[in-house]
Amino acid sequence: MVDDDLTPLARLESELADQSAWLDAAINNMPHGLCMFDSEKRLIVCNAAYAQMYDLPQALTLPRTPLNAILEYRYAKGNGPVDIATYFDVVAKAAEMGRFASENINIADGRVIKISHNPMKNGGYVATHQDVTAAVAISDELLRQRDTLEAAVQARTAEIERQAQELKRMLAQERQINELQRQFVAMASHEFRTPLAIIDAAAQRLRRRSTELDPAFVTEKTGRIRAAVARMVELMESVLSIGRLEHGGMEISCAPLSLSEIIEACCARQRSISPTHNILTSLVALPEQIEGDRGMIEQVITNLLSNAVKYSPAGPDIHVRGWLESDTVKVSVRDNGIGIDAEDLPRMFQRYFRARTSSGIAGTGIGLNLVKQIVELHGGTIDVTSEKGRGSTFTVTLPIQSPPGH
Repeated sequence: MVDDDLTPLARLESELADQSAWLDAAINNMPHGLCMFDSEKRLIVCNAAYAQMYDLPQALTLPRTPLNAILEYRYAKGNGPVDIATYFDVVAKAAEMGRFASENINIADGRVIKISHNPMKNGGYVATHQDVTAAVAISDELLRQRDTLEAAVQARTAEIERQAQELKRMLAQERQINELQRQFVAMASHEFRTPLAIIDAAAQRLRRRSTELDPAFVTEKTGRIRAAVARMVELMESVLSIGRLEHGGMEISCAPLSLSEIIEACCARQRSISPTHNILTSLVALPEQIEGDRGMIEQVITNLLSNAVKYSPAGPDIHVRGWLESDTVKVSVRDNGIGIDAEDLPRMFQRYFRARTSSGIAGTGIGLNLVKQIVELHGGTIDVTSEKGRGSTFTVTLPIQSPPGH
């Protein structure tokens, strides 16, 4: 309270003292540290919160105290800035912009202090220091949780996309299987009907002419019946073998066998049902014995011979050759038939696939796939070379010794 009896000068001095006291009280009651430095970085004033924040002694809170002296003391106390360059960046930033700038500064004792600088026209600055350690920790945790959530969302999205793609693939595969099954049923139905019709017609002719049959007629008709029956048996064996392979029910049982003997037997059987073709063999170069599954190898040779006959209606000669090569044997079946388009060759061993040149010729498209699987079960390979209109050669390579485990 200003005394009315005071002179104007004394009254002004009293008012200024009151205002200074109020200003000091306001500064010292601020929750954040406040300091003011001149252009030479000497302290003009600081509040109690600033001194307490860095545990400064009273001597370092006096006007004209150099900032370097304060920082040296803080380093000795262990609460100096971790990166001194970053500490002064905010000062330069504020001076460059000519306005308020702030920066979070990491302190050696683990705290994070938000320092806000406001440059003054005379080159000095006013700064506030606020402890934001808890707020930064909360912010960092929120960011971590956000990143974790984003990662989880991305992972889940990727998983959903993967599942969608897998479902799409499985649906496409199921559609393909259904289409293949439809095609197979249609082909198998045709394949069964054709030999059955032949058998029925031949049987009826034999019955009608039972009293006047001559040997040549009987031979012709019984030959056709045998060929039709052989075709049905071959088809059924292929279907059953494919089924066993798909369900893991087909196992090879290897034992010593004469490959040339098996080939000759298959050729003889094929000659009896295909008298219009000449099956020529050259097997002297084969070893006396190899190891393999007799029934399966018979199925391979029978299928290749049947195909050679079927796809060379105008080329009667079928050449079967066998030879030894290193620790393997090779058997080739060559015909002079319709051949295969070059574009179709890579797909010849796919199940249900039939070459374009086979149009109009009965077949299911499972025989060569079965042959390939049987040969591979023996540890071997099968290859084909062909030229459209000039025949085909299928070459089987088998190890002399059976693969381990067989």
